[in-house]
Amino acid sequence: MRTLILTTAILAGLGLAACTDKGSTDPTQAAAPPAGAPADQQATAQTPAGPPAVTSTINWDAARADLAKRPASVQGVTIQSAGNSGPPPVPMLLPSGVVSSQSADRPTPPVVTDDGYFATYHLPKYDAIVNGSNKAYTSGQPSTGNKEEMKFQTGEASASLSFQRYGASYTIDFECREVDGGDSCITEAQAKEFANSLFVAQTQ
Repeated sequence: MRTLILTTAILAGLGLAACTDKGSTDPTQAAAPPAGAPADQQATAQTPAGPPAVTSTINWDAARADLAKRPASVQGVTIQSAGNSGPPPVPMLLPSGVVSSQSADRPTPPVVTDDGYFATYHLPKYDAIVNGSNKAYTSGQPSTGNKEEMKFQTGEASASLSFQRYGASYTIDFECREVDGGDSCITEAQAKEFANSLFVAQTQ
């Protein structure tokens, strides 16, 4: 009789343990997402890619024709190189009338890069950085080269003017010397006058 009772108790205990194990849940396993969830979430979080950069076709004949018209006082331009030892991949445009007026203690010759060049001028009210590039990012198509299409933007103590010429893209960044002097130290008309003073200093 005692053996029967003991056997019954053992079987009942095993059944209770089996029910407890079957109903138990690991909190970490319950919170784990499906196997494909992390990849899906990562794909959703990715930022859509912008338009690809397109290498513009440069009208070198027109640039060389304008090169012959450059001022006689700026026939020679000292050039530095940063990643490109040859001529600039775009016509180098430099401003006339400001080369001799920039600070003499900080000479900054134009620097040729892989896709263009940049030249910095230290002027009394602002620093002007002229950038030229053979890459077009806006529409995914080569630039039209129309120099009349100028886009002026202002920022905090800065401004920029972008345009196209000879098929290349150009931007002039104006960095104001007086940070608290207002939204910008140059007007749109003044920025366009600066851009219209640019001459072809070097070509291929």
